[in-house]
Amino acid sequence: MENEIFKALLDLVSLLNRPDRDKKMIANAGVNLEAATFRVFGGVVHLQPTSVGDLAAMMGKNYSSVSRQIDKLEAAGLVHTYASSADSRIRISELTPYGEDVHAKISHARERIMQEALSDWSQEDRQELLSKLRRLFDSLYKID
Repeated sequence: MENEIFKALLDLVSLLNRPDRDKKMIANAGVNLEAATFRVFGGVVHLQPTSVGDLAAMMGKNYSSVSRQIDKLEAAGLVHTYASSADSRIRISELTPYGEDVHAKISHARERIMQEALSDWSQEDRQELLSKLRRLFDSLYKID
């Protein structure tokens, strides 16, 4: 059974990580981001404030490629970076007000997609899914 659960999770993660799905999300949100930049933007949203090293580790990418994407996000006015107060060699990234607006558009598009995907699920089923996913995360995190 555990292997089947892992396979189902891998199927889900693989589906969510497809670049064509990212492009659809970007188009549905009506924002102008490259797919690679979109993923780093999502990482900043999830972890902020965050360092390039933490983003790279979370995404399984190398530091320099994530750093280049952060530079693009900063040039586009979506993130603000500054030196860490603990170690000035570490660059911290956070969303700007414009980045927050873009994130809100993406969140709204993502919510519409999830509502469509779960349209035939009861509210109880949705709540149970959320509860079980959080419980699985907590269980896996404990053994990490």
